[in-house]
Amino acid sequence: MRVEKLDEPIRVRADFQAGEIYPLYFQRGIHRYRILKVHTRWLDREGVFARIHFAIEARSEADSGTYEMHFNSKELSWYLDRVVV
Repeated sequence: MRVEKLDEPIRVRADFQAGEIYPLYFQRGIHRYRILKVHTRWLDREGVFARIHFAIEARSEADSGTYEMHFNSKELSWYLDRVVV
């Protein structure tokens, strides 16, 4: 098992409810990944802006795995940070 650093922008479908973010799907290339489980979430800050990180299990039609992703509230964008391979 090894961890591969990605740091790539991704498209994410998420629900925002009662001040919480619940990621549901993300798209990487042509593959759409369904998020099966959020293992943990944590927050760090860049000045006044938050980055909300998620460690998740996800599956597409091609593969499945453990990923780390984050939402950048300054840019209002999502990034796929790491994958366990």
